[in-house]
Amino acid sequence: MLAHQSPAISSFALSITNILNPIEAFIIFLIFGIFLIRKNRHYFYSFTISTALGTLLPLGLKFITQIPRPSLLLEQDFSFPSAHATIATIFLLSSIFFLMPLMKNGFSKNIFKIITYIIFPLVAFSRIYLSVHWTSDVLAGIVLGFICFIISEIICCHKKENVL
Repeated sequence: MLAHQSPAISSFALSITNILNPIEAFIIFLIFGIFLIRKNRHYFYSFTISTALGTLLPLGLKFITQIPRPSLLLEQDFSFPSAHATIATIFLLSSIFFLMPLMKNGFSKNIFKIITYIIFPLVAFSRIYLSVHWTSDVLAGIVLGFICFIISEIICCHKKENVL
């Protein structure tokens, strides 16, 4: 823990960041995926493609750039870009554009909105607070998440147009 960090806030930030560790992110992916495949296959395919891209591209970019982390206390691999921020952005966009429009129950939808709008951005910024990423890593992860989401929509819309 760094001198400017509060133990309580650090503990909270660590809990938040753990939401998108690989196993937890896979569980969220499965929950979202099961809901989407039953409601809208286009959304499911786009969500799956963007999540796959958002998982693989940060690994490739980390290998290429090999930028060290600000601190090696929690993480041992390279820093740029933040995979947590990439996946958080993809999950946030998928929640907004795919999941929420399909939700019918107003109360559940509002609770889901509140959780989504708070949790996923906090995951990205907890990475900076915990000193496992530079701000540029998180910003690049957010931009990469947007790019993965847009690419998946282009792929899925292109395939949809060719099928019709």
